[in-house]
Amino acid sequence: MSFSTDMAKLVADQLSRFVTLNPHQLAGQVENLDFWLGELRHALAVIDGYGVRFVRLHAAQERYVAAHHVTASVVDPCGVTERPPPQVRRIPDRELRQARRALVEAATKFLERCRAAGMVADAAVSAALSEFAE
Repeated sequence: MSFSTDMAKLVADQLSRFVTLNPHQLAGQVENLDFWLGELRHALAVIDGYGVRFVRLHAAQERYVAAHHVTASVVDPCGVTERPPPQVRRIPDRELRQARRALVEAATKFLERCRAAGMVADAAVSAALSEFAE
């Protein structure tokens, strides 16, 4: 797991929980719908911006290792060897896509529940769903 996928899971889990609330509890969350849609937008932006951030992170680490001649000690049968440190690992695109899909699915179910309960207008739900469509 990573910050990006953990954050998406946290928001998705929260939105999924809202679908199961009693109507009076759901009304309280609907009152804060702008907040939750903002959290959804932010989590999607974190996932969608991961590739650019990773490229910057990787390049900065490579520059630092080269400029400061950083090594890592590796113990092997021949003794201790100094080597460049291992490169940072990228989150697989598959994991990012899964996290994004789960987040959008949770938001869709939440918005549909709000619509079905008559707490959010059809137009507002449709607008939000079109904004977050993959």
